[in-house]
Amino acid sequence: MPAYRFRLCTPDHHPHGLERRDLPDLRAALIAGHGLARALLRHRGSRTPLRGSLDIEDDREQPVARILLADLARQLS
Repeated sequence: MPAYRFRLCTPDHHPHGLERRDLPDLRAALIAGHGLARALLRHRGSRTPLRGSLDIEDDREQPVARILLADLARQLS
């Protein structure tokens, strides 16, 4: 099973934790990534909006998808 990494990227370039999961394919990685991003946005609540993205990388650390947090926040509101 391929490994995917989920990296939070913000404009302040502050290093954020990296999560790695073994998932069957990119579709499963996108579903997992959306779940992680939604949990992150819910955790922040109504505080200042989180800007940036949740990048999904393959096991070679190459980006394969990007979830824009501002777009997801608008969808959830």
